[in-house]
Amino acid sequence: MATVLVTGANRGIGLAFARAFAARGDRVIGTARRAADVTELQQVADEVLPLDVTDDDSVSALTLAIGETPIDLLVHNAGILVRDDLDDLDPAVFMQQVEVNALGPLRVTRALRPHLARAAAPRIVCITSRMGSITDNTSGRMYGYRASKAALNAVVKSLSIDLPWPVYAVHPGWVATRMTDHEGPLTPDQSVANMLALLDRLGPEHTGRFFHCEGHELPW
Repeated sequence: MATVLVTGANRGIGLAFARAFAARGDRVIGTARRAADVTELQQVADEVLPLDVTDDDSVSALTLAIGETPIDLLVHNAGILVRDDLDDLDPAVFMQQVEVNALGPLRVTRALRPHLARAAAPRIVCITSRMGSITDNTSGRMYGYRASKAALNAVVKSLSIDLPWPVYAVHPGWVATRMTDHEGPLTPDQSVANMLALLDRLGPEHTGRFFHCEGHELPW
């Protein structure tokens, strides 16, 4: 039985991850920023903890709450998306997306290094987006989200060099969640099933690489 920590696990893809890992028999630690939104998560997770990935004190409290527990798999799922273009670009909102989507996973990973080190074969998965691919950008706009996910991809690459454990960037597909206004051909459960099948195939030799949930590699 592995211990899996999923950030942003109270809804959407994060909640689907929690359900899937629980169904596998893994021990699930799910985090959420707002305590009022954890009813469904409490039904499947072994432990539900508060976490604001943008707040150092919140991250420190998480590490204390976990205690000495080894983390076998850390899934960075917490994220935000704000649609923008050149006309309505808000620099503060742009930076908020970078803070949550890129710096958040880096901050949490750094704090949880001792817990990962206690596991026999720890792994880290960052849920990113193909919208963070510079090569794949053919439609423009979405400045804050694209930049934040490109930054996250750079974080994944550096972590894969600096840490002794595999670190992967995974695009979940176009998933119908609240973040996407419930548009998209995939349900959260379908996306997570694809990602788990992918993770089952990935090994240490795949660290620092960017994958589509369907299994093929994506360009940076």
